[in-house]
Amino acid sequence: MEHMRWLTLRLGNNQSIGPGVLKDLWSNACETNQSSVTRDTDGRSTAYALHAPTSLAYPKRAELRMRKLLEEAGYTFTMGSLADRPAPQPVRFR
Repeated sequence: MEHMRWLTLRLGNNQSIGPGVLKDLWSNACETNQSSVTRDTDGRSTAYALHAPTSLAYPKRAELRMRKLLEEAGYTFTMGSLADRPAPQPVRFR
């Protein structure tokens, strides 16, 4: 199954989230267990990439659900969406 990054997330100052918690929230939001999360730290800030299958049925709904779940959990954040842009070439995992 081909996957792609659907969202990029940055949490507010002095906030962090564990990979298990983030993956559970994202799996719930995108309604699939075929999801993953990665973290990129440049020393000053951390960005989280949220991945799901390229065949994700309702990407905008997943984004809105993820925003709601994060807000309900008390996080402040910024989120960039790829859902309204042309899809990049999928990443093939072997």
